[in-house]
Amino acid sequence: MTDHNHHGGGSELRGRIKWFNTEKGFGFVSPADGAPDVFLHISALKDAGLQDAPEGSTIHCEVGQGRKGIQVLRVITLDTSTATPRAPRRQFSPRDRGHHDR
Repeated sequence: MTDHNHHGGGSELRGRIKWFNTEKGFGFVSPADGAPDVFLHISALKDAGLQDAPEGSTIHCEVGQGRKGIQVLRVITLDTSTATPRAPRRQFSPRDRGHHDR
């Protein structure tokens, strides 16, 4: 019998961070090959010396079976230069212009 979940038994994956919530300690990766989203726990980031995974960042990681399905086991690289800029309020209504300044 062979153990496929032994260290080094995961498969490599490239994708983008779909979202990651540092307060909750998890998020999801959208694989580049169109496969279903993969769970990303903060422990995998911390093991790589990281604290956050900004949305849109490109990730190269090792994935395998976790408690609730496929998840990131190890972050190989995280390229935050592709991250989506975080803008708190991008919604803009033209009728709101200039009426607040009195």
